[in-house]
Amino acid sequence: MTRTLRSFTLAAIVFALCASASGTPPYTGAIAVGSITGAPGDKVVIPVLLQNNNIGLMALSIPLKYSSADVLVDSVSFQGTLLKPNMNPLVQIDNTNRFLRITYVPTSGVPQILETSGLLASIHFSIKGSAPEQVVTIDSVNKIEYVGPPTLWVRLEVADTTGVNIFLPGFSSGAITVESPLAAGDDHSFLPATLELKQNYPNPFNPSTTISFNLPERARVSLRVFNILGQEVAALTDDVLDAGTHEFEWDAASRASGVYFYRLSYQNQVLTKKMTLLK
Repeated sequence: MTRTLRSFTLAAIVFALCASASGTPPYTGAIAVGSITGAPGDKVVIPVLLQNNNIGLMALSIPLKYSSADVLVDSVSFQGTLLKPNMNPLVQIDNTNRFLRITYVPTSGVPQILETSGLLASIHFSIKGSAPEQVVTIDSVNKIEYVGPPTLWVRLEVADTTGVNIFLPGFSSGAITVESPLAAGDDHSFLPATLELKQNYPNPFNPSTTISFNLPERARVSLRVFNILGQEVAALTDDVLDAGTHEFEWDAASRASGVYFYRLSYQNQVLTKKMTLLK
């Protein structure tokens, strides 16, 4: 369950109290927001990931903005994330101003995120049924909320476990590409021209992930999951499917952490990609 942060003040003060100290090693970490394609009326999930982290983290703040009112944030979930038991997730959703803020704050002791990379949050969006075709960008926010002293920022920040140092991580923006579904009588040039197996999302994941692929024409296809020993652990589909984009979810709750492979077989073609389950 997430708690809603009604204003920026609490999270801003947490980081304002952590004045940056000299002589600390450079921070290499970054925040990355995923991308996805959806149709008007769809509900989509965008992962927010930590990458290349090189310190123990006690707190973080991720303010985001999205470029169109044709998408709405429904909720933010933290299942399978790096959130520690003695951390509290705070969420502010402001669809009127197309703003979202995700914050981790310590509740007791000195919690530590020591992982180099992993899932921080999953953002659940709804695409309005009236949305035109477009690319909705999901970018970071960097602005002054209050001119001090102390000056309070709304920006990407992470705090180390000393409670003294804050760092500004790198950032990779995400996007929601809105594409209208193909209607009867439409130009079939909008159908995929070639077979394409997409990278699963989120990745790494816990416990479930979505695998999607494009079919250039109606045909029988199979989508299967294998462990690192080459043993089949799941058959997601083995059926005749129409041309277009298809998505299947794999729930790996009963599987051990590790590397898995998913394989798409179509006519005389076989495509394989790798994914990582982190528990």
